[in-house]
Amino acid sequence: MNLFTLFYIGFILGLTGAMAPGPLLTVTISESLKRGGIVGPQLSLGHSILEFFLLVLIVFGFTKWLNNDTVYGVIALLGGALLIRMGYLMIKAIPTYTLGGNLIDKRDGLHPLILGIIVTLSNPYWFIWWLTIGVGYVIFAKDMGFAGLAMFFLGHISSDFAWYSFVSYGIRFGGRVIKMPVLKGILLFCSIFLLFFGGSFLYKGFKLLFILP
Repeated sequence: MNLFTLFYIGFILGLTGAMAPGPLLTVTISESLKRGGIVGPQLSLGHSILEFFLLVLIVFGFTKWLNNDTVYGVIALLGGALLIRMGYLMIKAIPTYTLGGNLIDKRDGLHPLILGIIVTLSNPYWFIWWLTIGVGYVIFAKDMGFAGLAMFFLGHISSDFAWYSFVSYGIRFGGRVIKMPVLKGILLFCSIFLLFFGGSFLYKGFKLLFILP
């Protein structure tokens, strides 16, 4: 095992998560239609900032206080409610979307970097992944010192930047190939998927906190 292998492992693990349909992908599509291709890198930066802080907590052993049903339940409840609201607002706004990418006032709504942090926090699966699978790889990388941790983390976040930048710039410049009705259909599907995610998270949160069947 060497540093390059750690980078590669981090990249592949990150890519499998990034490419799966989820809240961050849905927000990337929605915001790219309003703000343009820069949304992908900005969302990825917000996502990466949060991952960095969680990585620090894992390295210094704080996961034993985080890895419990109460924490998971609270995150699932809050995240589920937020995702349902986001899904509803996205569906409501679909008729207004264009491929202009520069028609929105940049001060309108939250900055994509902040959105990247909020959407990541709203997804309990992200949290659980880092406290289970992620912990194992972090401990393994830690044996190689700071360089090992850095290479694993850089590989992991590089996959997010690569994928979400590909999606956002593809939407920004894809209007010549993919027409607006098709993109709106994709966004509607993703928004409904977001509502489904939110509902399932609410159920899991209630089940963990109130012992539902």
